[in-house]
Amino acid sequence: MSGSDLLADIALRQTLDPGPGLSAFLSRVSMIGLAVAIGLLLAVQSVMNGFDREMRERILSLVPHVQISGEASSQEWSALKAELLAREGVSRVEPFAAAEALLLRGQSVTAARLTAIESDALTRYADLLSPAVPVWSPSDLVLGVKMAERLDVTVGDRVTFVLPAGATGDYRPLHFRVVSLLRSGTEIDEGLALVQQSAIPTLASQNALRGLAITLDDVFSAGEWRWDLIQWLPSNLRVTDWRATHGNLYSAIQLSRDLIGLILFTVIFVAAFNVVSALMLVVTDRRRVVAMLVAMGLKTRDVVVIFLMQGAIIGVVGSLAGMVLGYLLALGAPDMAVLLEQWLGSPLLQTDVYPLAFVPVDIRWQDFAATGATAAGLSVLAAVLPTLRASSLPVAATLSH
Repeated sequence: MSGSDLLADIALRQTLDPGPGLSAFLSRVSMIGLAVAIGLLLAVQSVMNGFDREMRERILSLVPHVQISGEASSQEWSALKAELLAREGVSRVEPFAAAEALLLRGQSVTAARLTAIESDALTRYADLLSPAVPVWSPSDLVLGVKMAERLDVTVGDRVTFVLPAGATGDYRPLHFRVVSLLRSGTEIDEGLALVQQSAIPTLASQNALRGLAITLDDVFSAGEWRWDLIQWLPSNLRVTDWRATHGNLYSAIQLSRDLIGLILFTVIFVAAFNVVSALMLVVTDRRRVVAMLVAMGLKTRDVVVIFLMQGAIIGVVGSLAGMVLGYLLALGAPDMAVLLEQWLGSPLLQTDVYPLAFVPVDIRWQDFAATGATAAGLSVLAAVLPTLRASSLPVAATLSH
């Protein structure tokens, strides 16, 4: 057996020996602590990545990225729509009209925002509708599932919207039949009410908001688009982007993700400190063996290599075990949330408080690789101080005792 193989064998036996020895026991404790810390970090990161993905791909795909509103004629809106569609980076431009209204169902009343869109614009919601809407007539209404639950409304029921009829202060009731419920699992389900533009002429009044809803290829370029549109659109038109309604929510998700990551990375540092304390105890426990090996010709450099190898083995094995644990925890997080909801008898996430009604998970290999490499590197660094102590043991004094 070569010298390097001998050193590796000693380091492996000190770390992975299944026997009752103190050295192997402390090494196992260190690896378990590191694995648990990494597993929890990766699982929580995956859940926060899921919230970030759902925010971008689910919620922001259902709301306008940029919205132009104001007073303009139908010809002006049509010309502006054609000009915007000709621009690079714009994927869709849809006319809309919206008004605040009261939604009545029997004795139940709730505030709602009634939005009128073109009939072909309903296709963007097709995957979320239950049942599907093959033909959409002017008397049909698509309602968010949470709003429907609040009013105890089901498909086929008739509801009434009360809208301002104009500047006189009068009100006009509009009657619709619920033909489908939209279930996105997001806060949008709380207040969505969609009808055709031709169904509500009162939305052309001064009490309603009319304009164009713009969907961009890059949702995060909305701020630049807003600023650019403000520069060349007439002053009577107002430009807003998704950050006005959902920007704080997205920032909160990003901040929570960063804070949780910082907290859990601190846990990994604590686990690495545990490696330091464990290896210091190993050095104390093995000081007589180290002194005997040095007396038999083992060099100080070899002692350094043995304990650095032990730190590396703890780091690598603990990191790999932690990545496996994190992957399993992340995969099981949605099911565990469902089981917890069943046990508690109430939902963990509700869209009137949280942006989503479920626990999303997005497992990214980059996070696993970076976290595992960081933990392994910290374990090697943590072994430096115990290594220096082991290499400086007084051989003669140790053997004499």
